[in-house]
Amino acid sequence: MSTLLRRVFPPSIRLQLMTWYTTVFAVLLLVTGAFFYQHLESALEASVDSTLQIRAQQIASELVVINGTITLHDLTVPSDPSPQSPSPPLPRGNVDYGELVRLLDAHGKLLSETPAFSALQVPEASLTQPLQGNPWQGTIKAAGGREIRIYSRAFTNQGRVLAVIQVGESLTSLHTLLHELIAELLVAGALALLVCAMGSYWLAARSFAPIQRLAHTARQIQAGDLHQRVPVPPAHDEMQYLALTLNAMLDSLDQSFARQRRFVADASHELRTPLAVIRNKADVALLHPRTQQEYEAVLQSIVAETGRLSHLLSDLLALARGDEGQALIEHEPVRLDHLVESVAANAMELARERGILLTVRASQPVTVIGDGARLIQVIMNLLDNAIRYTDSGGLVLLNLQATSSEARLIVQDTGVGIAPEHLPHIFERFYRGDQARQKATRGGNGLGLAIVDWIVRVHHGTITVTSLVGQGSMFTITLPAMPPALPAATKTSCEDQFSRTQ
Repeated sequence: MSTLLRRVFPPSIRLQLMTWYTTVFAVLLLVTGAFFYQHLESALEASVDSTLQIRAQQIASELVVINGTITLHDLTVPSDPSPQSPSPPLPRGNVDYGELVRLLDAHGKLLSETPAFSALQVPEASLTQPLQGNPWQGTIKAAGGREIRIYSRAFTNQGRVLAVIQVGESLTSLHTLLHELIAELLVAGALALLVCAMGSYWLAARSFAPIQRLAHTARQIQAGDLHQRVPVPPAHDEMQYLALTLNAMLDSLDQSFARQRRFVADASHELRTPLAVIRNKADVALLHPRTQQEYEAVLQSIVAETGRLSHLLSDLLALARGDEGQALIEHEPVRLDHLVESVAANAMELARERGILLTVRASQPVTVIGDGARLIQVIMNLLDNAIRYTDSGGLVLLNLQATSSEARLIVQDTGVGIAPEHLPHIFERFYRGDQARQKATRGGNGLGLAIVDWIVRVHHGTITVTSLVGQGSMFTITLPAMPPALPAATKTSCEDQFSRTQ
């Protein structure tokens, strides 16, 4: 039933906290009250026992022994003789108010007793045990279920037991006091629980006030204002940590959306340019009849622009699939030194045409786990980038190094270099902030380094760059390497992988 109620009417966090606090406080009150009650009851019973022992001692001091005969005074105690406050006579045998005293001789013969004691049935041990030299005390039941505390001791004279003195006291007043105390504790406990419930609910509401402010700000941000930030509480607690975390997340989202907007704008611009070139050339060719050679030149130009457009779309598709985690990445042993040599052999002709010396150092066998076609794309993009931004007569160095745990691929050139303020952004999509590099651009779309960075990251590697303006740049890629003892064969030849990237 309770589960059904929680499903139909789910309690709020504040109500749950109030319930837990009140429950814990109620358990503490119950345990504390039970301990206090037991301690007080034991203390009061111990006080009654002490009173009975003192009374028995007083009675023993009033006994007189003459020639072996015990002389004693009347054991009855009159009512209050004060004339100002006369009280009605007590009924005979009232164990709650009458004096409870009895005197027996050494043979158990009754010598004297008060009227109230005569109504009691005392166990035999209360006589036999004192005669053996051990006082006895215990609780007996009287008429009506009332409890009576009895103390019994021996009266001795010159080492002989002459009599047994028994005194008692009703525990009715003690129990009445304890019952009144329980009632008062219950009332006080109920009030304390009520105050605790109200206080805990107020404290819970006050504690969740910063969260409500965070939620209010989050709703405003949901409306589209990503520049707003949630308020940060001054106290160094969980609320401040939550606010700082939300603000950091909002900063990241704001930057991500800004990059996305910039990416869409740049992609639109890059796509519009080749389309405009193709249309302009076609319109110009259709203005008036031309020779076959002129038409062939226009078609060749259109094919070149179409190839550039196709390459741009392929790069955009690869990055989009990578962002969504849908790109297929193979995980197989790849001889990285073979890939370097194959890609460098195909880049030699381009470097030679531009008067650039391309040097390759990859004599050491290096095997990594990854996608051979993607790694070829990395090497091709870096080499193409280095050759494009290096002037005639310059040098491009492709160096492959390896240790027992990692492979390091270095592409170094003597080109125009990159300014320090642009280094942190060169792996961003369509980023071309350096004017010197913009002048050197020949057909680049600004996505090559972004694709390189993505491929290296999905291979659990890192890429770094150092550069000096006018002196060149150096890109360093570090990838996890397979131990030399493991087989280094690949499932697909380097030539086939390279052909698939073309």
